[in-house]
Amino acid sequence: MFKFILTILLLFSFNSTVAKTWTGTEIETIQRFSIKHFEMPKDSSNKYLNNPKAIDLGKKLFHEERLSGNQKVSCNSCHIEKNAFTDNKNVAIGLRSGFRNTSTLENVGQHHWFFADGAKDSLWAQALSSIENPAEHNFSRIELIHFISTDTIYRKQYEELFNETLPSKVQLDKLPDKAGPNAKLEHLIAWKKLTPNQRKETNIIFSNIGKAIAAYVSSIKSKPTRFDAFIDELKSQKNISTLNPSEQRGLALFISPKTGCSNCHSGPLFSNKTFHNIATGIPGKDNGRSEIIESLIRDEFNCLSDYSDAKATECVELKYINKNKHQLAGTYKTSTLRSIKYTAPYMHDGRFKDLNEVIQHYISKSKNKNLATDLNKIDLSKKEQSDLINFLLTL
Repeated sequence: MFKFILTILLLFSFNSTVAKTWTGTEIETIQRFSIKHFEMPKDSSNKYLNNPKAIDLGKKLFHEERLSGNQKVSCNSCHIEKNAFTDNKNVAIGLRSGFRNTSTLENVGQHHWFFADGAKDSLWAQALSSIENPAEHNFSRIELIHFISTDTIYRKQYEELFNETLPSKVQLDKLPDKAGPNAKLEHLIAWKKLTPNQRKETNIIFSNIGKAIAAYVSSIKSKPTRFDAFIDELKSQKNISTLNPSEQRGLALFISPKTGCSNCHSGPLFSNKTFHNIATGIPGKDNGRSEIIESLIRDEFNCLSDYSDAKATECVELKYINKNKHQLAGTYKTSTLRSIKYTAPYMHDGRFKDLNEVIQHYISKSKNKNLATDLNKIDLSKKEQSDLINFLLTL
């Protein structure tokens, strides 16, 4: 038995209660959450992902307010660094209010799908969607071409990075001021009047801008936390005191079958990167992944598109994607729990102001036999709820 169980004796903490002892199996489970297990971001559809020049250009564009219809909105407007690259609002507000909560960008390069419903299969496609979205940047593709081609600094960086020449003034003069397939009607008509070659050349530049922004965003990482320090203590079996007894009890609950938290919130990202129904969808209004699956498959900038750098054989997840709308109804991507202290309010629509409300949701919905969800029944005492929240705040 001693080969399988490692008992760690702890000193009394400040609240005079003895912390939990850990089995060898539990310690092995806990170590899988270590930030040290993060891998280098990968995306076969973006060959510039880890290119330092692309990261530099992408960072500038991420903070560029001129990349918007009113010259006042940038990616940074909603993804604020001090808030773990969120905005602490229920839903994002760009040029106007959206309908989704702003997700953290920390460690986002570890994900496979993007947006709460996974509407995009790459970070560069996500960035392009936000640029065109009327509620976010509201910036058309042709506006972007004019902008990147006439700004001396950006033009030089772009041409050096992508090894291609941007349109000359003569060529730009032949283009409308605004045009794009996702713009308002008059600008959509202007887009349709462009030649196929003009539209293709525009899309190449547009996608390259997305890839540069994605390169920067993929480089955003969270810092090691108190929990990561605790993992190192467990491994070394020395000075195991970083987490207090309540936080350790919360961790034990987190990895236990009693809560099932770690079934979905797994690995160093605290996310299994896939989609689950936790009774937050609203049929007829916002019902998660089931509503976007067809548009994702047809997306002109997905992994299998002409603008992707991937080979068709590398787009495995898209080629074998689950298309069953019944199974996907009400499902959303499992959110990372890292930096959760700074990312309130919670859920895809920011409906819960704090973690207590989140816990109450899980407990109540898991007991509702009339709901078809992925939740197992959860029963937690007030003390256990407090312990669990205290642990989450160490992330």
